[in-house]
Amino acid sequence: MALPPLIAIVCADRHRNGKTLLARVLVDFLLMEGRDPYCLDLSHPEGALRAFFPGRTALVDFAQIAGQMKVFDTILAGPGRDYVIDVPAHALPKFCELVTDLDFRAAAIEKGFRTAVIFIVDTEEDSLKTAAAVEEILNPDLFVPAANRFVGSALPDGVPGPVLTLERLDPDLHAIITNRRFSFRNFLLGDESGVPLRLRPNLKDFLQGLMGGFRDFEPAISLLKLRE
Repeated sequence: MALPPLIAIVCADRHRNGKTLLARVLVDFLLMEGRDPYCLDLSHPEGALRAFFPGRTALVDFAQIAGQMKVFDTILAGPGRDYVIDVPAHALPKFCELVTDLDFRAAAIEKGFRTAVIFIVDTEEDSLKTAAAVEEILNPDLFVPAANRFVGSALPDGVPGPVLTLERLDPDLHAIITNRRFSFRNFLLGDESGVPLRLRPNLKDFLQGLMGGFRDFEPAISLLKLRE
């Protein structure tokens, strides 16, 4: 049975903490699962996510009303596929405001979508408070906190439900994985030629840890639905 389409909102309240990296891995995971994700990159004008998926990403100027409407209209006008929204820290307050004002959650449910919010918790305690506020405002089917071990996180141990962890990557991997031609999906499917032998285990562990977490989304959503 085909799974319902997913709207995955990847966000954070701080910059440079691995948010777009996490979104990249999620898109490649969905592709490996035979899905057809479309991305909405709100990091205008940089387009960090679009750089890696130019054929399936819209770069949106979320500071403009036309851009704001484009995000929600694109999703509601194209049901039946997955969407990954990369929401940078500066756009998060406005994004939350519009989701409420437009009653987007109800409209998404009507179109058959499930919604997951992935929030990277930064090092400050205030980031935990923001995460709780975002969960309450967006009211997704599933809220998933994430911790980046490289930059640190205030996320405590023992948080119930799915939690994502971005494990430390060898600094020598940075130049490799930030190359626009590098694909996590191709690497996991066997094309390891662009990664030195000594670095391959670290990258595999990093990716497999995240993808194992993504696979927990569907069971977790189903369990939450049963409890409603």
